[in-house]
Amino acid sequence: MDAFRHNLALFRQLLRREIRSRFIGSATGWIWLIVTPLLLLAVYGFVFGVIFQARAPADMAVPFIAWLAVALWPWLAFSEGVLKGSQAILQNSALISKVSLPRALLVISSVSSVFFLHLIGYLVILIAVQLLAADIAWHALPNLTLTLFSLYLLALGLGLMFAAVQVYLRDLEHFLPTFFMLWFFLTPILYAPEILPGDLGRYLAFNPMTWWMEEIRQGVLLGQWWPGTVQILLLVASLVVLWLGLRLFDRLSPHFEDFL
Repeated sequence: MDAFRHNLALFRQLLRREIRSRFIGSATGWIWLIVTPLLLLAVYGFVFGVIFQARAPADMAVPFIAWLAVALWPWLAFSEGVLKGSQAILQNSALISKVSLPRALLVISSVSSVFFLHLIGYLVILIAVQLLAADIAWHALPNLTLTLFSLYLLALGLGLMFAAVQVYLRDLEHFLPTFFMLWFFLTPILYAPEILPGDLGRYLAFNPMTWWMEEIRQGVLLGQWWPGTVQILLLVASLVVLWLGLRLFDRLSPHFEDFL
């Protein structure tokens, strides 16, 4: 129990350190935390909704900007969380060599800080959507919370895997951003699957992130407030990935000093 309390206190310190590092040297950092999501949403909405005339699926009957917004921020939190978590060991190599601490906490605090900050921006976006575009099913927030929590667990598992492997395979640092950009465009965030030619849309079901985006939209826009079978399966899958990530990290972490 004492070890758990010590690790929890250490996690809180690392989390505060990660959050503060985002705003060091910026007197208006917290303001940009609110303004940036709104500006980014305006850019995506104009480019894809106005220029490219993208539309939400016909069966949802919501404005494209609302359909885009509710899925874009969970993806941003997920992708940035995994990428930042994958760099946590290399970026804290000096700390690892000087201080004895559970190294997984460095990855967990990095991923957690990203999700925390993006969730603040997500709340701003949901309020903006409510005021300007479409009604938000606020009563479905518990269901949305479960979906986002499973996405967070998935990001933790992948972050731990990539952080451990990247110590030994430095080229992974250059591969991952490209991989996540490709993954982003293969996920129906900016477009509805039905606009793809032929039967291409059905192949998106093989992309696990398609299911997360669908569940988020079902909850936020259509008011699905009770977790369904798909959500339970997504949560189980996330727990499996997290378990695998922890196992791989624990297996490789004793030898980090030899390669840092």
